[in-house]
Amino acid sequence: MTLADLLYGIELTLLGVGVGAFSGALGLGGGVLMVPAFLAFVPGMDVHTAKGASLFIIIFVSLQNALYQNRGPGKPWRLGAVLTLGSVAGSYLSAYVTSLLTGEVVLFLFIVLLALLAVRTFFLREVEVHADQVRRRTLVTLLIGLLAGLTGGATGTGGGAVLIPLALMAGIISNERVVGLSNAVMVFTSIAGSIAHLQAEPVYPSPWIIGHVYLPLAPLLFLGAQLGSPLGYWINHHLTLRRRRIAMAGMLLLITGQLAYRLLTT
Repeated sequence: MTLADLLYGIELTLLGVGVGAFSGALGLGGGVLMVPAFLAFVPGMDVHTAKGASLFIIIFVSLQNALYQNRGPGKPWRLGAVLTLGSVAGSYLSAYVTSLLTGEVVLFLFIVLLALLAVRTFFLREVEVHADQVRRRTLVTLLIGLLAGLTGGATGTGGGAVLIPLALMAGIISNERVVGLSNAVMVFTSIAGSIAHLQAEPVYPSPWIIGHVYLPLAPLLFLGAQLGSPLGYWINHHLTLRRRRIAMAGMLLLITGQLAYRLLTT
């Protein structure tokens, strides 16, 4: 193993730490970190393969967080099932359709999502939904799942960035449960999107690739996520919304600027 290989492995592991912390703290799949990082650090990586690899890795990261965060009584099984029904359909459809588009168009969609997410995060006002205020709204829940799936599959982010704010605004889940619910739904959202990418025609030249999923990225990223998840849980329970909001919005704006520069100069 060369020094370059060692440094590359360390970079992937540290990225996994960030993904695990991000997912555990905010209920997001970590794709907003992985897709730009893959494009920046993996030689020759295209946006389709970055998106497919991101969704594949989110399956395992979200599963770990979902198992940890959904312990105890009062699990929202019915709500999760309805959300998953919509998100699986949306994720597979959007992942399949975007796999047919050019890389520039897909990257543009990702940049737009990040910019909107950054603005929403910066101006976010905390929505307080307690357990006794939760309402059963089946059609609204199905639509929220569909929108989360469409977004997650199209951009490789998992859809948590859409699911969490919409679920709280609709009052279908409490603040205490929403991050765990988001991670649980994203497991199935990412499976559906990954299936579409596994069936696609490969773009990245490697013997270790299936469709748009580059398998060697998964082990070290998942190892890093194991290390980062406890930090995410701590952040979720100890930092105020205002501090999380400012930190996340600033990071999203930096990533958006970097990707916009890449799009304009390639």
